[in-house]
Amino acid sequence: MNRRPQTARYNQRIRQMSSRLETVVRAWLALFLLAFVFSVPSAASDLVDADRQLAHKIASITGPGAVALEVTNKSSLDDKTARDVTSTLESELRTAGVRTAKPEQAMGTVRVTLSESLREYVWSAEIVIGSDEKKVALVSVPRLRPTGVSSANMPITLHKSPLIAQESPILDAAMLEMSGGSRLVVLDAARVAVYRLQSGHWQPEADLPITYARPLPRDSRGRLLLRRDHLFDVYLPGTFCRSSAAIPLTLACNASDDPWPLTPDDGSVRAFFAPTRNYFTGALSPGVGKISTVPPFYSAAPLPRANYTLWTLTAVDGSIHLVDGFMDQTLRGVRWGSDLAVIKSGCGSGMQLLSTDAGDSDHDSVRAMEIPDRDPVAASAPVEFDGRIVALWAETSGTSAIVVVKREDTGWYEANRITATCGN
Repeated sequence: MNRRPQTARYNQRIRQMSSRLETVVRAWLALFLLAFVFSVPSAASDLVDADRQLAHKIASITGPGAVALEVTNKSSLDDKTARDVTSTLESELRTAGVRTAKPEQAMGTVRVTLSESLREYVWSAEIVIGSDEKKVALVSVPRLRPTGVSSANMPITLHKSPLIAQESPILDAAMLEMSGGSRLVVLDAARVAVYRLQSGHWQPEADLPITYARPLPRDSRGRLLLRRDHLFDVYLPGTFCRSSAAIPLTLACNASDDPWPLTPDDGSVRAFFAPTRNYFTGALSPGVGKISTVPPFYSAAPLPRANYTLWTLTAVDGSIHLVDGFMDQTLRGVRWGSDLAVIKSGCGSGMQLLSTDAGDSDHDSVRAMEIPDRDPVAASAPVEFDGRIVALWAETSGTSAIVVVKREDTGWYEANRITATCGN
């Protein structure tokens, strides 16, 4: 009996089985979506819970009565959210029998600080009732972490402009406008050289030798800062120099272990530099808020916030620290080089952190970063250099920075200026 050969056909729809499979898939998908929705943390609910916990802890210490409440926001919470937190805390305190009042009408004070770590909001309450000793209550709540590794909505382009190259190590440099044209001031271990711009080239104008009371350490560092009442100051390990106010320039140097300014404008925060090393000891004068000692570090840069300043430090052990005056946090999984600076760009948040690379020592780079929520976000492509970066300092204007590179091809030192523009 002859039969017609059958053709094998695969992946055909079996109606009954397909219908059952689709039903099962839809059911599992619905369950997955429900599980996902309920697993996403609700920021508002978490903050209310934290308020409730903190109010309970405060009330257990103060007992019923009136207190003077002061709330300071040192976290990344915006002003509106911070006000909501304060209002909810007051409501929860009233529920617990504690009402807020003016200091002269209160039995004690409660000072609440809203801060945060890398993964949590951390709220502390310092409580003083009458003549009792100060007591502290703490609560913490997880916060949502930002996603993504770049800042596409506020791109920044960094530009480098070579200034001058020389065989001896350059420690710092500065550009300034004076009568008769632009000047370039270059600091190395032996002198401060002043160049005048003529026909598009830097021509030597003054050579000011530096005198030392003690020998410089190997791999020494130095800082050149422009001033208003005279031309510049020079900070070196164990040595301080001050220029005259007018040409012909002179330079007076003396032994000094005074702390170095950490900002170009001679801001209030200074740090002691180890006279026989190439890093800061970690002692601050004055401190950053309540913090007067940090780990020994190579570089520090400030990022202003609405209610405080966030300092970024590159510690000698390679770790990166964020210091807000209340907490010292370590950034986990972040690998940068040892040099940092902050420049004003008008892009994004208005100010960006410049960080160096921690990779190949023969080829280095600088990148602009934002730290919107205590987590660094790249805000520019890296600017590459044919050599190792040995110094990165913000200029006094705040809108540019000086990058000193030891070139791989020649072994000479080259000073470059870094500026930023908005857009690609």
